[in-house]
This record gives sequence, structure tokens and C-alpha cells, in this order.
Amino acid sequence: MAALPTDPISLMDPYATAPASPRRDWVLLHPSARISELHNATTVVSRTRDDQPVVASFWLVDPPGVSYFSVHCPGLKVSDPDDFAHDDPEPGFIGAHVVCAEAAFLLFDVTFNAPDGPFPESTHHFVYRAGPGEPALHLLPEPDIPAYEARPQFGLLPWGEHYVVAFLRWNRTMGDHMFDVHVFSSQTQAWSKKVGLMAISESNERYFSRHDACRQIRIGRSLGWVDLLRGILLLRRPFDEHPTIEYIPFPVSRPPCSQLSDDDDELGGSDAPQYFRDVACCDDLIKFVDVEYHDPSSCKPCCGRDKSWKATIWNRNLSSGDWLRGFTVDVADISLDQSYSALLPELGDDETEKLHLKKLIFYTPTLSICNDDLLYVMSKVNDEDDKAWVITVDMKHAVVQAIAPFSAGDIDLLPMYRPCSFPKYLNMTPGVDITNKGYKGFTWMDVEKCIEEFLWTRDWLRELGQCLEHETSIYIDCSSLVCPASSLRLIIPVVVEYASSVGEGEAKAATEAVDVCSRYIHEDICLCNSMLN
Repeated sequence: MAALPTDPISLMDPYATAPASPRRDWVLLHPSARISELHNATTVVSRTRDDQPVVASFWLVDPPGVSYFSVHCPGLKVSDPDDFAHDDPEPGFIGAHVVCAEAAFLLFDVTFNAPDGPFPESTHHFVYRAGPGEPALHLLPEPDIPAYEARPQFGLLPWGEHYVVAFLRWNRTMGDHMFDVHVFSSQTQAWSKKVGLMAISESNERYFSRHDACRQIRIGRSLGWVDLLRGILLLRRPFDEHPTIEYIPFPVSRPPCSQLSDDDDELGGSDAPQYFRDVACCDDLIKFVDVEYHDPSSCKPCCGRDKSWKATIWNRNLSSGDWLRGFTVDVADISLDQSYSALLPELGDDETEKLHLKKLIFYTPTLSICNDDLLYVMSKVNDEDDKAWVITVDMKHAVVQAIAPFSAGDIDLLPMYRPCSFPKYLNMTPGVDITNKGYKGFTWMDVEKCIEEFLWTRDWLRELGQCLEHETSIYIDCSSLVCPASSLRLIIPVVVEYASSVGEGEAKAATEAVDVCSRYIHEDICLCNSMLN
């Protein structure tokens, strides 16, 4: 089979099959950016402190499919972090990562190598605003702290049409456990600093003193820094003269926090809790999930895992002092519709003729950010597989609601995706122009390259159609490739418009290639859908 074009298909997961609805409330977003010059209706542009343009776009599918974002820095090469570590003499773009996302806003960082700077890396933070109005990208001013200190753990708090970015900084001059609260307001475009008022009970001191935050969340109008082993360090009323700092311990611990060593060796490393815990919020409601393995050693990331597990969801309101135990579901009791055997024949049992989810290796749990009982489980058939599966489990009814594959690559301790609600605020009305009017002067690729890409895709789609016509058994692999191919439709008008401006002969060739590709895409997707039905 002919090779796939590198763009735009490379922006989408090669295994992506989830449909893309015109409007979605939230997505599971991969935290690491892909590098691409392509753009769509979500595309925005801003500039760094050094006046370097930064272009960001989002490529969205419905959960349990995994969405992606892309970043492009015109004029800069892409630097390999390993080369950068050896003093790359030229400036370059290293990468971009999501820090946190709340409501219509998403905070991400962009890192460059800086051979002429005082430090080898230069990191810039941007806030993406999905709405109201057109999407926008804002550079976050740097806080007034020493450059040699560790990068602050920013939290993001929506404030009407504006937003607040905050972080806590230990104040060494005021004694143990005293923090300065640094707050940036998008309304004033300025940072402020206040002394936090500690309101942590004696019983929670042991959790607080060992707190090691791995992520940030919003709880109502408060900000929380989450340590999945222990609890949430909570910042209330950030605009008060003395914001309050409290602590919310989680309802269960493994082992008890008082028994944990500094290195958390019992758990295989400080990031290991992401393999069996997650927390999410919906307004003032806090949701927490804890997964137990039948073999306790299975939660260690370097060990082979027991495929038997059970998950328990807990809930509490911010104003409440107690966690309420919700549903507990054992993987052996989760039912699957027989239609999923087409996606995952490995789940079948020849004796019972049923599908069993416990045949998959469990990796990470992810809670939805809605007021529901859905749990998103990342699993693999084999540890060495590139393909992983995101499975939506309805905890209330112990049933699989949906399954979507995605390319996991080498799984590490970091989450492979995180829930984000900003798509809910995008103006994605039918017929919206997918090109950003600010980029009309950009030459994304020359016309010969456009035609070449489309002709390659035409040949690939022809082969795919023949396979689907004669080899029904390979439908699964083919359908996972056809869906991202449909994203070619996004750039068809751009290709035609650009080709038309460079000459009659090129325009005709490009138009014919586009027409053939569009027809093949439509026919193959219809064929896949009919096979699935």
C-alpha cells in the first residue's frame, strides 16, 4: 500500500476512528503538541517575548477518541532536545505542552533553545481562549521571580470572560509552610503578590508536609494543586487581601501516607499514582477514582501487570467535609456488546463465546469532567503494542459504552490525554471558513507539492478501496485509516484557491487531483460505514 501523505493525516492519530461532531462539550486532548504548518478554524497566532510568531491549532474528535494540537513557529527550525543538550548553536523550537485547561481557556508552554541566552532553554506560556467571539492566543507575562528558580506550577481559573493564572511560592522569610500567592489577571494584564492565609488542620499536616503536586484543577472558583497520593492543596478567594490555603485529603491511601518513603519506592516512583488514580471536577463537585489490582505489585510501572482490577469512584462537594463512596466495578463484571469483537477479537472467549475486558492490560484511568459516572480506561492487548485503546466504561451500569484506538508509542508515566472543555466555547457554525484570514499571505506548500500529495493519496485510496471490496476481514485496519483521511477535506478549498492563483495548467491538475481524492474519500467512508452497519 502506498505511503500516506505526511499532512494533514499526521496531525490525527493514525488509529483514530472517533467521529467529529460539529459541536462537542469536551475532548480528551493529548498534552504534547505536534509540529505542523496546517491550520483550521481553531488556528490562532501570537508572539513570544522575543517577537517570534507562534501559531497554534487544534484537531478535535469526540471522546473516547484522542484529540491533538499543533504548533508552528515560522522561520525556526525544530530542535532535537538531545542536540540542544549539547549546545546547539542555532535557535530552534523544541516543543509545546499543555499545562492546564479550564472552561474556554487552555494554558500551554512553548520551549525554545537559546544559545545566546543566560540559560539554555527559553520557555514562554500562552493562554488560548476559545470564546466568546473568535479564538485568540495571549502571551502570559513572566512573573517577577528569580530566573534560576524552578518553573512555577501555574493554575488557571476562568473569571467571566477573563481569566486568572496563579501559583504558590514558598516564602522562606516567614517560616515553614508560608506561601506567597502570585496572581495574574487578564483584565489588568498584571501580576500581584499576596501572603496566603494557612487554614490547614493538624490532621492534614502530614499530607500537606509531603505534598508533591503533579497537576492543577479548578474547583468552583478555587484552584487546586493535586498530589494523587495524598490530596489537593486548595487556594480559595485568590483576589482577597489574604487568600486562604486549605487541604483536601483523598478518601483512601495506599499505603497510608505516614508510611510512604521520600522516594515512594513502594509505588514505583512519584508518578506511579497516575496508573491507578485520577481526579476531576464539575463545578463544585470533586470526583476521585482509585483502582485496585488483585496483585498489589501490578501497579508498579516496570512490572508485568495483572489484568484483573476493580475501580471505585468517590464524590464530594467543595463545601462538604466528607467523601461519598460511589460505584465500585470489577473488570470481570463489565459487559461488552458482541459487536466489539470486530474491533478487538482478542477479547473473545472460545468457551463462553463472550467478550471479556479483563483480557486487556490496564494502564490509566481518566474521569470525565461532566456530572456523570463515566470512566475512560487506557488499555493495551500487549505491552509492546503501539496501538492502545481508550474504553468508556459506564460505572453505574458496569458496561462498555464506546471504544477507540490511538497510537500510544512508548508509554511513560505521564498521562496520554487530559479532559478539556474549551471546544464547547468554539464558534464552529456550519460553513465556517477553515482558513485564518491572518494567514492569507502564508505559503503553506507550493502547488507542485500540493498536487503530489493529493495524487499519492488518490493512489492510496484506490488500493484501500480494492482491499475493502475483496478483503472484508481487514475492515478494521482500513477503517482506522479512512477516518483521518477524511481530514483532507479541510484543505481542499485552500489547494484549489492557491492553484488557481499560480497558473491555468497547475490549477487544472490540482482541481482534478482534488476531485478524485474527494470522491474516493466519500466512497470509501460510505463503504466502511455500510460494512460496520
